[in-house]
Formats: sequence, structure tokens, C-alpha cells
Amino acid sequence: MSDNSAVAAKRPHGIETQRSILLAAGRVFSRMAYSEARLKDIAEVGQISQGSIYFHFGNKDDVARAVLNAQTERMKLVMDEATSGEATGLDKLLSLFVSISELISEDVLVQGGIQLAMQAETGLTTESSAPYREWIALAEALINEGIGDGSVHPIADSRTTAEALTQLCIGTQAVSRLEDEWRSLPDRMAKQSAIIRRLLTGGQ
Repeated sequence: MSDNSAVAAKRPHGIETQRSILLAAGRVFSRMAYSEARLKDIAEVGQISQGSIYFHFGNKDDVARAVLNAQTERMKLVMDEATSGEATGLDKLLSLFVSISELISEDVLVQGGIQLAMQAETGLTTESSAPYREWIALAEALINEGIGDGSVHPIADSRTTAEALTQLCIGTQAVSRLEDEWRSLPDRMAKQSAIIRRLLTGGQ
């Protein structure tokens, strides 16, 4: 982000313009391959000038990085909300998966970030993998919390289990994306959660 855009971002109009650019970029990146997407496409979707995109963000890489950062922030907020309170470790874990699925189905910025993360040619490996590393770490912590409070059957390797569950959820995301652009994801994840509950409680 340029020095000029940092100043503009503090002004109400600048904040709204940056928001419009990010939403437009999310829509474009969620529907087009990164290599094919152009700033012109983002400008047309957002009904803004390319010059405004350059002013507020810079080139396409900078816009993509901003989308990924926004995805990380929004997913972290949902993670924090889903895992707060006095619920058991298992209930927090299932709430985490369902809440993230609802976010993905509704938030075009998160959708754009997910699609960017699946494309190696973006060159943004560190940024794109951050939400998933956090997701796995949080899932592992909740599994261990569940073992401690008795809601989860003792597991020899909670890290591997957390990775497997996260991969299951990512696979569900991918299927939902292909089938109906994530609209069915919350329902799919609710059904997966029932299976996860049985697996983690030893079939109880």
C-alpha cells in the first residue's frame, strides 16, 4: 500500500473506496484464475477506475495480498467467536467448523482468498497458507481441551487428527465450490459435524 493510500485510508471516502476495491477483487479472484484476472476486471466489477486501484493498493499482487490479509482477519474473528465461552472442547471444535463454513458461503472476500490460496502461481505462499495453519493449530488445541474435559475420546496424536479434520473441511469446501459456489457449504458441514462428533467420541 502506497504512502498516499495510507493517508487516504484514514478518510471516510478513502475507507469506502478501499472497501469497494477489496470486494470487487474478492469477486474477481473467486471466479477467475489469478493469471487471467486483470486490474481492469476489478475496476469494472467495482465500477471504479484503475487509477484508484493503483492509488490505494498498487499492482495486482498488492491487491491479492490485501484480499488474503482480509481473509485471514475475518477468519480469525470467526475463530475467536466460535471458540469463546464455556462450551466443551468438542462443541467449540464443531462450532468452529460450522462458523467458518457459514463465513465462506457468505463472504466474497473470503471466497476470493480461498481461490488465491489454491493457486501456486500467485507467489503468495506465506500469506495464503496462514489461515489454514491457524485453523489446524486451533483444532488441535480444542481436541486437547476436549480430551481434558472428557468430551473427546482420548486420541494418541491430536495434531494428526486436527490436520485430518481440517483437510476434510477443505475438501468439503472444494466440492461445494464446484457444485454451487459455496451456497450448500453450511448444510454440508453440518452433516460432516455429526460424523466428526461420532468419530471423536468413540461412536457414542
